[in-house]
Amino acid sequence: MPERIFGGTKVLALIADPVAQARAPGLANGLLHQREQFGPFVLLPMQVSYAALADVLGGLRQIRDFAGAIVSMPHKVHIVPLLDEITPQAQQVGAVNVIRKSEGGWLTGTVLDGEGFVGGLMRSGHRIEGASCLLVGAGGAASAIAFGLAKYGCASLRIVNRTAAKAICLASRIRHFFPQVQVQSGEATEGEFDLAINGTPLGMDANDPLPIPEAVVSRASVVADCVIAPEMTRLLETAKGHGCAIQTGAPMLAAQMDMMLEFMGVE
Repeated sequence: MPERIFGGTKVLALIADPVAQARAPGLANGLLHQREQFGPFVLLPMQVSYAALADVLGGLRQIRDFAGAIVSMPHKVHIVPLLDEITPQAQQVGAVNVIRKSEGGWLTGTVLDGEGFVGGLMRSGHRIEGASCLLVGAGGAASAIAFGLAKYGCASLRIVNRTAAKAICLASRIRHFFPQVQVQSGEATEGEFDLAINGTPLGMDANDPLPIPEAVVSRASVVADCVIAPEMTRLLETAKGHGCAIQTGAPMLAAQMDMMLEFMGVE
């Protein structure tokens, strides 16, 4: 069948705010072309504010040709109570980054950020098992990454967050599910890390402060960023200057895109 939009096209979405910098639509539609599924499906960006999220989901439930959506910042945590069902993995993490719609407008969510982040690192040849890790952030993406690191066998994990209570809470949840991992919260005042990760949006704007202090960056072997655009953030440039190996945010998205499309019903 020709690759074209027609009356039977199923609509997928990226729900985020902002959305102009997002690479997910290009990646998703590129994969749909490769699978010869562009036309039967198309993915569109939808800039949705926090205040409008509930109303938008209510509308999407009523759109019969809407099939699912990728959920990005800042909605990954806030969307959870608005859904009808979430997978056990999403319950564990407390966040969702992809939803699908079933008959009757039923919305189910799951989270794939952790699998995507770890998959991207492993494809690049970086080791998770036995690694000492530093994670900055305790929001939806960061929480998924924390659980992913623990699932794949990191030896230790320090969680730092601007709101200390959120870091303490996330650390406690990781300890509950993965008691074999040494988990701490609070500033990384000493010690070296095999892997230092920015799990926050800091870096999307060129004027953002470094999410990880330069003194800490210099004590890391690998520095990874979840920010996708720009690909080379100030943090990664700083890490390169200290001789660290770096991992951009793009592999995290690429590693989970196939899984996202399948969850939304693309076969």
